[in-house]
Amino acid sequence: MSQSNIWFCGVPGSKWSGIDIQLREVVGADTTDETPDRTQYHRPRNPTDTNNGHRGSYWGPGMVCGEDWTDFNFVEPHKLQDDINNVFSGVGPRVVKSHFFARHFNLDYLYNHFPGDYIVLCYRENQKSFAWWSEVMDFDKDHYPDYRPGYTDYNTMREHIWNENAKITDFAMRKDMQWERYHPQNTFKDIKGFDKSKAKYMDNRWDDVYISICKIPE
Repeated sequence: MSQSNIWFCGVPGSKWSGIDIQLREVVGADTTDETPDRTQYHRPRNPTDTNNGHRGSYWGPGMVCGEDWTDFNFVEPHKLQDDINNVFSGVGPRVVKSHFFARHFNLDYLYNHFPGDYIVLCYRENQKSFAWWSEVMDFDKDHYPDYRPGYTDYNTMREHIWNENAKITDFAMRKDMQWERYHPQNTFKDIKGFDKSKAKYMDNRWDDVYISICKIPE
């Protein structure tokens, strides 16, 4: 049985990592990518917080997985899928997280080449995202993921966040995708496999985060 993908895109500091943890649970996602070397808690370290930090695979330069995932116009779809299959080995949809979907026309590429998959977009206001990332992360080489190859420094990071959020909102507008404030009990209800019993008791600490979802036409 072929595995489906949930292509998840948000800018640094958008709180998407915490939302990803809840997304994976409520849709019964394949979590075989959540290895110890792909786990790092935010500052300050708080392992008891079930929504703290980075878990599982992130894709793009410096992200360990998909280091060459930059401009998809120069790759074949099967190459992206092969990369994903080399990281995941379980059952359930694979949540594939990348900031770099919001560069070039990568979101359009995914839409045009992966019918039946889902695209999930996360939006949080630019300055709030930049401020939060700067509070809990930095450009230290020991952090996972390593943001230096893709973002260089704080000044470049800030510019990229503005540009990436513009790409995200532009794509959503062109595909007539609707935005709604994130709510774990119902945001992902239209994704195949959604388990409302798992979502029922999830807390929502992200009242300034908005999510837009589309299923790519088959």
